[in-house]
Amino acid sequence: MNQSLTHGLAVVGAIGFAGLSIFQISLAAGLPFGRAAFGGANRVLPTKLRLASGASAAVFLAALYVILARGDVLGSVGHSSWVARAGIWVLVVIFGLSTLANFFSRSRRERRIMAPVALVLTVCCLLVALS
Repeated sequence: MNQSLTHGLAVVGAIGFAGLSIFQISLAAGLPFGRAAFGGANRVLPTKLRLASGASAAVFLAALYVILARGDVLGSVGHSSWVARAGIWVLVVIFGLSTLANFFSRSRRERRIMAPVALVLTVCCLLVALS
């Protein structure tokens, strides 16, 4: 795969991870977007799920770094690091499973919004991993 396509996929993935981080931070702060997360049972998340959202935001920020590093957007040093090489495959698995979970969620918002987002992130991570 050519370098500019890999860079583009990494940037698209990073934008997605940044957006999900902001979404999770807003959930952790108590904003009423809970119908699009954690099965959609709560408009405003209870404390346990708000803490989980905070942890999810941290994971998405780490994912942002990994995809940019592996996509060689941060320079060639990060591209070949073991964190980037192993981390991108971890992201492929996590977001592949997330795609399935969201497609089968009881929440309409998770099925219609989060499942396609997870699918795009899975594809971005897979293609960057294979580059």
